[in-house]
Amino acid sequence: MAIKRISSFDVVKKSLIVSVLQNKPKIFLYHLLANNIETTFPNKLNFYRFFTSMLKCAYKTSKGKLHLRIENPAWEDEGYKHYCFYDNYHKYSRIDVKIKELNGKLYFDMLPF
Repeated sequence: MAIKRISSFDVVKKSLIVSVLQNKPKIFLYHLLANNIETTFPNKLNFYRFFTSMLKCAYKTSKGKLHLRIENPAWEDEGYKHYCFYDNYHKYSRIDVKIKELNGKLYFDMLPF
């Protein structure tokens, strides 16, 4: 029987997913502040503030519960996977977080809409 090893990046991604689906951004903050996590924002706290404001807005405008779809758009040329959170009503995602693993680091970026 094989034992699946869970990487620290998997834990960080899982904390992001749980924080969005449960509307509890503080779950993600602890993991965001780790040394091997980077953002495209000037600093991690700016990213976190933007993340929390986007999350608040998403929950105000969503109809029903959010669910995750991991997408790899054809136009994406920087190696990011898009963690898109949709509701059951709107065509476009309510929150889109871009995640990339590179050189032992996990990079986060967010699209403003």
